[in-house]
Amino acid sequence: MPFLFVSFCFVTASCAQSTPKLTLSTPRIQHHGHVGMQGTGFTPKHNVTSHLRRPDGTEFPVLPILTDDHGAFTHDIDTLLLSPGTHEVWVVDDTSKVSSNVARFEVTLEP
Repeated sequence: MPFLFVSFCFVTASCAQSTPKLTLSTPRIQHHGHVGMQGTGFTPKHNVTSHLRRPDGTEFPVLPILTDDHGAFTHDIDTLLLSPGTHEVWVVDDTSKVSSNVARFEVTLEP
């Protein structure tokens, strides 16, 4: 019985993957600023697809990003051409098809 338990624990641990996570440098930014985006927990050295949704619900064309040796990436979002309002961004791992959390940031005209 102990062997079965140890085998189960090993299989469970080896099948567990880290959940992709997305973080932003700020939740609110002026229209002429930059939002830093950092992703972790993706497949190392593979493409991910970044999605950015406008406040009106339409989506920008997707952006491919290559992860590093640790399954992480950084990306800079330039807000100059973004309309005011709350934008949503999420990233899908092209290999595992797993999506990150949805992160939100507000573009404002106010300082």
